[in-house]
Amino acid sequence: MLAEVITVGDELLLGQTVDTNSAWMGEVLASHGIAVHRITSISDQANQIVAALDEARMRVDLILMTGGLGPTRDDITKHALTDYFGMELRMNEDVLKGISEWFQGRGLPMLPVNEAQALLPDGCSVLHNPRGTAMGMWFDAAQDGRPQVVVSMPGVPYEMKGLVEEEVLPRIISKWKLPTRYSRTVLTQGIGESYLSEIVHDWEEGLVQRGVSIAYLPAPGQVRVRLSAVSKREGDARQSVDAAMDEFLNLAGDHVVAQADISVAEVLVEMLAQRGETLSIAESCTGGAMAASVTSVPGSSAVFEGAVVAYANAVKIDMLGVDPVCIKQDGAVSESVVSAMADGVRTRMGTTYALATSGIAGPGGGTPDKPVGTIWIALSTPGGTEARCLKFGSHRGRNVQRTVLECLAWLLRKVRAV
Repeated sequence: MLAEVITVGDELLLGQTVDTNSAWMGEVLASHGIAVHRITSISDQANQIVAALDEARMRVDLILMTGGLGPTRDDITKHALTDYFGMELRMNEDVLKGISEWFQGRGLPMLPVNEAQALLPDGCSVLHNPRGTAMGMWFDAAQDGRPQVVVSMPGVPYEMKGLVEEEVLPRIISKWKLPTRYSRTVLTQGIGESYLSEIVHDWEEGLVQRGVSIAYLPAPGQVRVRLSAVSKREGDARQSVDAAMDEFLNLAGDHVVAQADISVAEVLVEMLAQRGETLSIAESCTGGAMAASVTSVPGSSAVFEGAVVAYANAVKIDMLGVDPVCIKQDGAVSESVVSAMADGVRTRMGTTYALATSGIAGPGGGTPDKPVGTIWIALSTPGGTEARCLKFGSHRGRNVQRTVLECLAWLLRKVRAV
């Protein structure tokens, strides 16, 4: 079964709003064995909506639209669909009552434009939206004799998600007999997408014949790898993916840091908690980003004691006990200083492990000896302290992100090896 997603809104085309709806719908539909054939973003114009629908209906069975259902004049999706399917707008008294109660419950007056949202195409199935005042609409259609459905939903993400989960998916499942899609995702770190692909090249070439697809999902410093299979029986898809994943894990070796679609921080927090061990952090160039990554994980309070963001040299000296001589002789971005930072925070907070960062994140501040992207990281453990020098590019955000990931993955591997 094939589907397309059409998102409506000038704000999407102007870059004022990031389209997260399509990504979410693609993932949810794929998990139910529905392949998204195309995603299209269009402006708030009736002729654009009509053209996009005409094209999509030639290709797929299911079309999901979001956006353009609000109360303002630029929200024309409902009117365009009403004309497209040869229907008329009629007041839906049940919807009107619900909208009125929605405003009353919030102590707000209901304006005429809000009341007009209860005007709905007389031939559609109304998808009630308890999270807002714009209803979803389900249109049963046909193309070349085959059943076809067009669904229109609000563009507000949490409203759209509620409608998909509570209204749209149950209707789809009851209307079509869907295949089973089974997927597994692993997280790799410390190897680029092209290098990883080269390692598994010969194995990957045989996946198609086995009915398994592979997807590489790269991000700075890491690559997620997803294996998927679609089958009429869940057991067949699961067996194919599990067998292929075992082979991939053997090929990728130590580059795999998690056998699930989770972050390095989540894996690390869980492992430290199981071992009853703790962590502290001293950050300079990462400015608290590593601490934020760790504390974003539920349950991190069991393992994380705290962090010192020692941006200024005086803070490194006063709060972490870094020797001023080291800073003067070697510079703040050096092996000696970052090692002292890690030792200092681990000693002061009494933790099992400590991580530290000091570098030139960019885009300025580099020197011939220490260009932008030069980052020193250190790991302090009961067995001693190690330091490493990383060489990144000039993009400040990516440098911070990759530094955080390198540190956490380094500690994760160290803990696993103990």
